[in-house]
Amino acid sequence: MSRACLWITIVAAALAACAPTVEAPRLEVQQLTEPVSFYPRQTGARWEYVRDGAALDGIRYVETVEGPAVIDGEVWIAFRLFGGGQDVRHYRQFRDDGVFLRRQTRPGATIDFDPPIRELPAESELRVGLTWRADTVADQHYPSAAPGLRRITVPVEYAYTVIDRRPVTVAGQSYDVFVIDRTVRQYDDDGGVSDELSRTMWFSPYVGTVRHENGWYLVDTNVLRAQP
Repeated sequence: MSRACLWITIVAAALAACAPTVEAPRLEVQQLTEPVSFYPRQTGARWEYVRDGAALDGIRYVETVEGPAVIDGEVWIAFRLFGGGQDVRHYRQFRDDGVFLRRQTRPGATIDFDPPIRELPAESELRVGLTWRADTVADQHYPSAAPGLRRITVPVEYAYTVIDRRPVTVAGQSYDVFVIDRTVRQYDDDGGVSDELSRTMWFSPYVGTVRHENGWYLVDTNVLRAQP
């Protein structure tokens, strides 16, 4: 009986060794194959960010270029930012005189800017000391809100200033960045300032945003190997 039990045990072990195993999913990285523009906008571009001081394997905020979309008969490029509770899309146009933001969407809300916000200047104009400012109207739509609050229109004034250009190293990768400050003011019905917000971001040509205005830092991207 002991030899029989041993034989059964050996056979069972052999069968278990031959049984198919389910392999856990593995990381797959896809690099862009086409050259990235000065202001990256190629479909499939991807940037990953973490908060300052956060662990690299912690929560990541990911921005991707989804590609062209049509708004009111015009073609805009859709960017999606998600992770850590975020799920926001920005719709931009890349023109000879700069980068323009037309729309921002998030669950339950759509904000249209008329005229579009000029987020970045023409490539040839980007330099330390440059300032640009303008006025726009933020037309906010909240379909699920109470009837009187489903649409809110707010006058907005914005100003950008390129305050520095310097080399930085983030997550072991070196970049040449422009440091850009942005101040946005909202006005009430009486013309007074109802809200003011200032943010700083770092932009690196042919790479993208290295320091997000929300205080996140770039730790991974697929555009580095696709630079000209």
